[in-house]
Amino acid sequence: MKKVRMGFLGIGPRGQGLVECYMNHPQVEFVAFADIAENRAADFAAYYNKKYNANAKAYTSYEAMMKEAKMDAMMIGMDPDKQVDYAVDAMYKGIHVMTEVPCAFTIKQCWDLVNAVKKTGCKYQLGEQTRYWNFIKEWRKMAAAGEFGKIIYAEGEYLHYEKYWDLLRDKKTNYEICPKNLDELNDPNCEKSWRYYTCLYNPILYMPHELSPLLSVTGGRIERVSCFANKPGRYTDTQFEAVPLQTALMYNSNDTIFSLRAGFSVPYGPKLETGAHWYQIKGTKATVETCRSTLDTMKLYHADGEWETKDWGCVDQTEPDEIKNASHGGADFYPIMYFIDAIVNDKTPPMDVYKAVETAAPAILANESSKYGGMMMEVPDFRV
Repeated sequence: MKKVRMGFLGIGPRGQGLVECYMNHPQVEFVAFADIAENRAADFAAYYNKKYNANAKAYTSYEAMMKEAKMDAMMIGMDPDKQVDYAVDAMYKGIHVMTEVPCAFTIKQCWDLVNAVKKTGCKYQLGEQTRYWNFIKEWRKMAAAGEFGKIIYAEGEYLHYEKYWDLLRDKKTNYEICPKNLDELNDPNCEKSWRYYTCLYNPILYMPHELSPLLSVTGGRIERVSCFANKPGRYTDTQFEAVPLQTALMYNSNDTIFSLRAGFSVPYGPKLETGAHWYQIKGTKATVETCRSTLDTMKLYHADGEWETKDWGCVDQTEPDEIKNASHGGADFYPIMYFIDAIVNDKTPPMDVYKAVETAAPAILANESSKYGGMMMEVPDFRV
């Protein structure tokens, strides 16, 4: 069985969990870990090598890893606002790449990813996992069978509240820090992290977790977008100024209207199974939606019937244990599985570069729109 030699760039807490998930795949072999945080890559490499009887090397920079390690593919789990340059460089060096959500923070970065894939032929996949939840798979089946009729509306939200986010990075050790008050936020020994600029001020940039699953059901791409935001302020118990909510209206090429919202600084209770996420699709024949709270259920409405509860859930109980037991409701293993399959069998991964930028670009332009009072923005077609 062919092994894919993997490198991992950015081995923070999220990255460490993903490595464990990767190791449930029989064709994955990690050969290198790199992280700028003091001793983090070395400590994790030692743990990994002992647990899996391996010989992976540790590096403190991308450049050192690329110079020495012999890799077929790379997982990038670092700050998403910086990951594109590394992804593009790796692909031009013949290395397949998967990155975390969102895939890009600017339209230029979207084009850079698309052009790198076109010119190199390398596989690129976005590690977006919510599109693989079981209820989304069931909705895709309904859409393919025509059970929705004409889908006219899709709605989603990502309201993820944490009292303290990792808004800082220590300049000396490069470890993330969760400040508790404004004085800590202005610590001269620290710099503001990427999460400061997304969670506090531009939450709509995290809309790919909503767009990816919804577009997989509706088809088409977002063509136009308008977005509004609350003014930055301290409206909750947080001591940091933040934009509480951004809400975007989007128009899809299949004549479907999307309503999407995101926020990270206002307390909002979790939903059953999907946590901070909520989804709804309305068609001329049927409507579906996920739980609105922990007291709710997933629901289906048929135009010729009544509302009925559904137990679709997030986890597909027919899948093997490595999928069912994966994090994010059994979804984290799917991107890994499809990425490795694309490399080994020379396939296009299901969440390829085009689908990736088609989830990022509308969010990027929605963020711009909100700064200009809801100005309508045209989303470029990256496939032309």
